[in-house]
Amino acid sequence: MSEPLLAAVGVRKWFMSGHERITPGDGVDLALSAGEIVLITGPSGSGKTTLLQLLVGFQRPDEGSVSWPGGGPTPGWGSVAVVPQSLGLVAELTVAENVALPLLARAEGAVRDAAARVAMALVAVHADALADRLVGDTSLGQQQRVAVARALVGNPQVIVADELTSHQDADHARVVLRALQVAAQRGAACLIAGHDPLLATVATRVLHLQSGRLAP
Repeated sequence: MSEPLLAAVGVRKWFMSGHERITPGDGVDLALSAGEIVLITGPSGSGKTTLLQLLVGFQRPDEGSVSWPGGGPTPGWGSVAVVPQSLGLVAELTVAENVALPLLARAEGAVRDAAARVAMALVAVHADALADRLVGDTSLGQQQRVAVARALVGNPQVIVADELTSHQDADHARVVLRALQVAAQRGAACLIAGHDPLLATVATRVLHLQSGRLAP
């Protein structure tokens, strides 16, 4: 059996809100393998976003450990791609320039076929007509699809997405999820969190976050 592409062992994270101790991660164990699409569900405020941030290195756990492809202390641009709720796009750049950023940030610098890869990623999420438009001049739903294209463009080994379809109508949500399925078929390990019932239709596993713990 192949080694997991992302693995969390005993991950704990807590913080205080007034006199209340909040524990979004309470001994989380998770192994994510190539080709999987794992969905994390849970009520609003259950800590899904914080848990995803722990799993991609945006936050450090108070206890436990997370490992990524390559075994480094943090995941690299080419190994783990993230679609955060905030989207993280640069409004002053065009759609195509935003999608190209992971390719340009790699150690080898500019990728020779970057333009073709950006075009393919935008086609996959039905955003190719927006390529030359400034991100700040696009709708929130369009921006979310651009963020998905940015995650796909570098063919990462792991894709982590928070509320992947929250700004999409049903038709565009299916487009985004189909693009994720294609990435999984290519061999990517995909971890998504959210409430949209459509997410469960593509998931190979569904886990529920309750009191900081993951359960089937």
